[in-house]
Amino acid sequence: MRKILIILVALVLLVLDQTVMPFLAVYDSYASLVFTFFGLYAVTTDAEDAVFLALVTGILQDLLFPYIFGLHTFLNLFLFLAMSRLGNSLKEGKKTLPVFFVTVAQGIKTLLFLGILYLLGIRGNPLALMIMPAYTFLLAIVLYKRMIAFGRIPIIKREWKF
Repeated sequence: MRKILIILVALVLLVLDQTVMPFLAVYDSYASLVFTFFGLYAVTTDAEDAVFLALVTGILQDLLFPYIFGLHTFLNLFLFLAMSRLGNSLKEGKKTLPVFFVTVAQGIKTLLFLGILYLLGIRGNPLALMIMPAYTFLLAIVLYKRMIAFGRIPIIKREWKF
């Protein structure tokens, strides 16, 4: 039930990502609700959940990307695992560092994404390298409390079992 709820939330965010966010674009670039929300969640969870989140969000993003299937999944997997490991060393209640981690991860993803596309002869928007992390920073500030509330839902929350 937990994984089904995560997939449903990812689908809702993906629909919002594809319908609402393009209207809020700056120089044809906008942050991903799916990456930002689940990136924040990956910071607060363990590596096993981070892998699941990366696979779900990556596959959903790849379904709507016309060029290279699997690129989002590949990048999300490594970035979510890194954010999960960094998040394990954080104290709960600190808002600044998870937001910073997601912002840096979006910058790294955008840089790698544009670099891979360039190597394949596909031109991307170089302004996205500056816009996407800044946009993600603002979006992460807005989504942080909603992500914490999502993590406290009894179905989502993992309890210790002795």
